[in-house]
This record gives sequence, C-alpha cells and structure tokens, in this order.
Amino acid sequence: MTDQTITDAEKAFAPIRAYIDALNSGDVDGVRAAYHFPHVLFNRGRVVHYPTADSFSLGDFLNRVGPDGWVRSSIDSHRVVLSGPQKVHFDVRFTRWRADGSAIGVHHSLYIVTEIDGRWGLQSRSSYG
Repeated sequence: MTDQTITDAEKAFAPIRAYIDALNSGDVDGVRAAYHFPHVLFNRGRVVHYPTADSFSLGDFLNRVGPDGWVRSSIDSHRVVLSGPQKVHFDVRFTRWRADGSAIGVHHSLYIVTEIDGRWGLQSRSSYG
C-alpha cells in the first residue's frame, strides 16, 4: 500500500465518522451530508433504496433501536477490505449504547464510500446491526 492510498483511505473514512456523529446527535441533515445519493442499505433481509436526500429520514433507524434504549453508537475499529482510486470498502465494528453506559450490542458493517465530484460520501451500507 502506498502513502497515497493510506491518505485516500483516511479521507474516505471521514464521512463514516461524520455519519456516526450526526446519528448520535439526531442530526438528519448531517447524516444526509455524509451520504451520497442514491444510497442503499442492506439490513435484516431488506434492501432499502434512498434515491434522494429528501427520501431519507432517521425514523426507521430510531424505530428499530428505540426499544433497546439506544442513545449513541461508537466506532470500535475499522479496516479497509477493498480500495481503489474512488471507492473504498470498510469493515467497521461499532457498539450501540444505552444511557446508563451499558452496551446494547457490538456489530460489524460493510460501508462503501465513494468519491464523486471530489467529495467522499457514504454510498452503501450492509449491516447485521
């Protein structure tokens, strides 16, 4: 791996951090800004397609995690699985947390980040969480 590839991977990871930060603060516009659209989610046997920023909301996520007492998520680790000049696949391990500090669960997700028009954004997610 060259230094340039490492730099690109770190730049490519920035939208994932921005996504988690926005998710934790309930900032739907921040989540939308971290994504590229169309955005695709593979989760729990479903494929969800968000063609535009306006088609995305936090409602589905909050309905899924609310009953567990979710208040935030943290990134535990990440690694590059595949990468090219304008696309990076990340294996991301994260934990979901309750307000009392107890962990709801630890999950792995595959996040695909793309560079479009000079901007890195989260294009697709495949998650078991």
